Amino acid sequence: MTAPTVAQPPTDNALYYGDCLDWMREWQSATVDLIYLDPPFNSTQDYNMLFAADGGGDAQYRAFEDTWVWDRAAAQRLDTFLGAVANPAHRAIDGLYRLLGKTGMLAYLTYMAERLIECHRLLKPTGSIYLHCDPTASHYLKALMDRIFGADNFRNEIVWAYTGPGRPRKHYPRKHDIILFYATSPETTLNQDAVRIPYSAETMARRGRREGERSIISASVKTQKRRTAEQAQARFGARKVPEDWWRDISILTNQAERLGYPTQKPQALLERIINASSNPGDLVLDPFCGCGTTVAAADSLGRRWIGIDISSHAVGLMLRRLGDRTIPTYGIPADYRSAVRLARDDPFGFETWAVQRVPGFAPNLRQAGDGGIDGRGTLTTQPDDWDSRLALAQVKGGRSPSVDGLRAFCNVTRQLNAAVGCYITLDPISSPQARADAWMGEIHISGVRYDRMNLWSIADYFDNRQPHLPPMNNPYTGIPLAQGSLF
Repeated sequence: MTAPTVAQPPTDNALYYGDCLDWMREWQSATVDLIYLDPPFNSTQDYNMLFAADGGGDAQYRAFEDTWVWDRAAAQRLDTFLGAVANPAHRAIDGLYRLLGKTGMLAYLTYMAERLIECHRLLKPTGSIYLHCDPTASHYLKALMDRIFGADNFRNEIVWAYTGPGRPRKHYPRKHDIILFYATSPETTLNQDAVRIPYSAETMARRGRREGERSIISASVKTQKRRTAEQAQARFGARKVPEDWWRDISILTNQAERLGYPTQKPQALLERIINASSNPGDLVLDPFCGCGTTVAAADSLGRRWIGIDISSHAVGLMLRRLGDRTIPTYGIPADYRSAVRLARDDPFGFETWAVQRVPGFAPNLRQAGDGGIDGRGTLTTQPDDWDSRLALAQVKGGRSPSVDGLRAFCNVTRQLNAAVGCYITLDPISSPQARADAWMGEIHISGVRYDRMNLWSIADYFDNRQPHLPPMNNPYTGIPLAQGSLF
């Protein structure tokens, strides 16, 4: 009889690629101090990674579809919850099933319930969790959280309010998110002094009036109010704990911080949460890490951290965001054999990962209707003898890719007038006929010759050989645009 696997504590200051449910189930209980999660909201929107394709017009690709449907996996989750009477989410899911029926919303809620149960198990008795959502599902999620964490451990429904463009015709502009804050026990504390903020100018002006400073505040202009607030604050040293309505942290306006990732949150928001509910050296977990705002904030504040995301694209963004240092990364292929396993077990994940091995390509995250294109990029410089700066990539994860597939990709490259293409396979293509079929001529940039079609393999990657491609723009640091689609 095989001995059961002993749960291990997670490795901190590390990134994990894959479903957070699978990773969290492997770890020891009561090992995490703070969890922040910003999962899909079931908002019925498609979120797009946007970037500027210089010389090639506006560009974007779909990052994920936040639309849930009732399917076989949802039915299996429901059956599990309904049959497990001792499961902490059993009664909540049973009630939501009676209320909602077999709908996309229930599919989403059963998905979240599985993961929230693991979050609760991983938190220490002094731990806290902040669940970031929006009004689409916040009321249903609160019912789940009440059952899993206990209604007595509910601390706040924080409203993060912000402003921005938008003039809807059938409703008021929707300009706030919900953050559900729960403790794991009465032992959980809140570091209120670590997050105190100044009183508003209006409040300080009123305090100045009460102190008889009427000569300072008699004018109503903004400059006079500001001076009043500064002088009153200097006298009173007045700072307050934020209420549960946060409107002093704006949405991303700093272009240096913006990475173009859909639903990216400002680092200041995460810094407030981390300062409030953890101490230096504590372990912070983000199970839906995206572009890594949580881990960046935790790292800057002297906390240990763990980031998980189901997208290898997101993991790559986090690695770049954390800078030039070695970060342990789990689930991402570390050698040729693990790349073969990924190609076998998760073909689409392998395609996304493989495209990102070539600097400059952004992966196509649509699984169908993409014309066989798995990645696109933009050349930094216009070729001397070609009127396009478009670069295309296609990935084949099988051990013996067909010549017909290569020919088809060459045809797509011609049809789209791309300057160069890169055909990525697991093993090098050695067939003389295939190499002859791949010949599409050359382009020239500043006197340097480049083949229009490049054959490159993951075996080459692990041997530190890159394809001979022209320099390409970084697709993630351009200004996000709202028009035009690459895919």
